[in-house]
Amino acid sequence: MPTILIVDDNHLACEAISLVLESAGYTVRQAHRVAEAVEAVDADCPDLAIVDLSMPDGNGVDLIRTLHQGHPHLPIILYSGFFTPEDDAEKRANRMDGVVAVFKKPLRNNDLLTAIRRALGPVEG
Repeated sequence: MPTILIVDDNHLACEAISLVLESAGYTVRQAHRVAEAVEAVDADCPDLAIVDLSMPDGNGVDLIRTLHQGHPHLPIILYSGFFTPEDDAEKRANRMDGVVAVFKKPLRNNDLLTAIRRALGPVEG
């Protein structure tokens, strides 16, 4: 089963996403800080990472750059509750290496699962 790392400082959001992904057949790990995410990926690279833009010890864009440098084939989904029409962060994120999808919170389960399947293929097993 593919492993997905969720990186979000909001524990409830991590749990909610975990339930959706586990019920779809994925193995899920969680990290709640940027440093924890880097350590988790370096120790055992997941098949995909879902990264929140806003973190207490950094931001998702910087984390994506760091992860992509060490793991250039890791697909990443970025999401945030803070994208605004005036903010170009969403546009910049869409052009970043490794980013396969960008979503605004709240995540819609079907959209998230579709993006994951597009990046990884169907779950087997």
